[in-house]
Amino acid sequence: MLLLTRDIRLKAIILMIVAILFPVSCSDDEESSFLPDVSFDISYRLLEGKYISCIDTDNKGNIWIASGKELYFKNGGNQKTFDLGFGIVDIAISPDESLWIGSDGGGLGHFNGRDFTWYNKENAGLPRDYVRNVEVTSDGNVWFSSCAYQIGGLGFYDGVRFEFFTPENSPLNQSIIQDIEIGSDDAVYIATAGTVWKTNIYRISDKKWECLGDEEGTFYWIYSFSVSPSGEIYLVEDFSLSSSSYNSNKVFELEDREWKVIETNFLTRISPFSGIETDQRGYCWLTGYNKESPVLNVYNGKSWQISPEGFLPEDHITVLEADNENNIWVGTYSNGVFILNQ
Repeated sequence: MLLLTRDIRLKAIILMIVAILFPVSCSDDEESSFLPDVSFDISYRLLEGKYISCIDTDNKGNIWIASGKELYFKNGGNQKTFDLGFGIVDIAISPDESLWIGSDGGGLGHFNGRDFTWYNKENAGLPRDYVRNVEVTSDGNVWFSSCAYQIGGLGFYDGVRFEFFTPENSPLNQSIIQDIEIGSDDAVYIATAGTVWKTNIYRISDKKWECLGDEEGTFYWIYSFSVSPSGEIYLVEDFSLSSSSYNSNKVFELEDREWKVIETNFLTRISPFSGIETDQRGYCWLTGYNKESPVLNVYNGKSWQISPEGFLPEDHITVLEADNENNIWVGTYSNGVFILNQ
């Protein structure tokens, strides 16, 4: 009995020493759950021949895809199609599995699995019945854009009341909201637009606003940006509207509260209105073109990798979406959706 007790104590001491010398980090385990290699292999296709306007997925297997006025739902063998009568511009799945819809003509839509409800100028005081962006935080609050040049701004709905943030009542320097992203910590990020050289990125957390740059204007123009799970921000400064040949589109990363240019001279042409998305590893995916074929450029924080020539048919990439399992969903103008498993 005494020998057994001594053995137990000895094993306990050894385990303590091992724990001190070789600590285990949960975050390391989470990061290592995704392979570091980038794969351009197409693992699945959906809606071949369709134009894809937006995609959203959640961790419960719900997949929503919009094509023009049509809305497609898939979860395992359960599939449904809805014709909404309005052009669908953006979609966002809520934590309760309902769907929020940004539309061209219908305003802000909500589908609870049975009925569609529409919030518009008439019944909700929206500045316009055009909603370009919609995102939902983990507590179910809805952030959306309803705006035009010097009209409207950023919308907020908590299930009870609507509120609108404009240059008149908030730090926004412009009315047009070009893009909205939600961080993993539920911080809300927005990009403004409307006047060149006036684009800004703002961060809203706990009702506090922060301009991530020069309050008078930081970038020429931004079409879209992306926030990684760890809070890194990637964007393309888009000079497509410029008549000058001296400026070319640039990729920026926010590092130590400073915007730094990422070297891209060796990449294929960064197309106008480039799509950008970060995956679960924090890798940045960027659309581009090689001759007439679309390509994907992927930045892992140190170097770029470019998709092989012809891996997608001649077309235009309209949507990039990364899901919780690190699948990359590539929506196209006329060839449906391509899914790349990472």
